[in-house]
Amino acid sequence: MEGEAYGAGTVINALATGYGCAFGVRIRTRVKLSVEEDLKKSVLSDGVSEREDDLVDSILSKFGLKGFVEVKSEIPKGSGLGSSSAFVNALLLAIYKHLNKRLFAHEILRTNAKLSLEHGISYTGAFDDASASLLGGIVLTDNFGMKVISWEFRKAKAVILIPEWNRGNISIEEIRKGVGLVKEAVECAMRGDYKNAMILNSKHYCARIGYPFEVVERVKDLDCCAGLSGNGPTFVAFGDGDVLRDVAGIWSEYGKVVWSELVREPSDEVIISRELYGNSKNS
Repeated sequence: MEGEAYGAGTVINALATGYGCAFGVRIRTRVKLSVEEDLKKSVLSDGVSEREDDLVDSILSKFGLKGFVEVKSEIPKGSGLGSSSAFVNALLLAIYKHLNKRLFAHEILRTNAKLSLEHGISYTGAFDDASASLLGGIVLTDNFGMKVISWEFRKAKAVILIPEWNRGNISIEEIRKGVGLVKEAVECAMRGDYKNAMILNSKHYCARIGYPFEVVERVKDLDCCAGLSGNGPTFVAFGDGDVLRDVAGIWSEYGKVVWSELVREPSDEVIISRELYGNSKNS
């Protein structure tokens, strides 16, 4: 059985307040699951090596399975583009299909978030990244409540900056100090003002983690949305292709620029129900 999920770019990182906003980017992680009950421990293959894997084994064991998992991913690991969320989404889709379970989006996403917390992959469960990765579009989420607040689709190109520097030091204590800018960013996102939400979010996180905010500042007057993605080190921008050519030209001074686009459909034929939103409504 197979599953696939998208990468996720950041509008608002949920670490500071628990509220996150992310968008699906058309870079994919694909997983193929072969159930093999005689294995002592589940095996992960990434095309380069095969190894017994604690995370894969733990996830499959929750469903009473053992197996061989092949993963092919276009999403750089540890980049701030939701690689872990995408992998778990794709694996859960493959598991659900093997078990003939209905693909309820809220079940897959909440399982993903709980696994992320359980295994220390994320401080918040990364419900925002998981939602954007599975659902596509732009999602605003309550990560602690594991629910979607709003979800919309926009047609837009995207550029991703993979800079020459490495990921900075992540201190949850520092990130959760003086979160006024992030709270303001959440208010902007609730109004659909993703441009200013990304600028405010980037000001906070670049200062706390140690990235150059000038990457955003140099393109903030252009008609696009741009900012730091996740905990970095990547930056992302989306908007009209002509404008993004200017962004790409500026960002090429800092590292490699990759072109993509925003996703406007879920990664699979998932079932959307009211449980996805809790007490909130689809925008």
